[in-house]
Amino acid sequence: MQDFTWTGTHVRGSTACAVVKYHGPTNTKGGRWIATIKRGGDETFRASAPFLDGPLVAAIAAARKFGADWTPISCHSIDSDTYCVGF
Repeated sequence: MQDFTWTGTHVRGSTACAVVKYHGPTNTKGGRWIATIKRGGDETFRASAPFLDGPLVAAIAAARKFGADWTPISCHSIDSDTYCVGF
């Protein structure tokens, strides 16, 4: 079992994650997943994938924009349209 500890600035034992939200179709785009990875307060990396490709594909694309070649190790539903994908 993973041991998580609050250090006063971050959670020790945690890993990077992407928050992936579903966005429905518009007049110009079909439904898609948009993944976001934030580092600090000023850097944000986003990527999207078509709905049929799923949230993991969007998360991996955001990680690549971040400059990382990460493999998802967890995926948890936050609500019906949002996932947290852990690396």
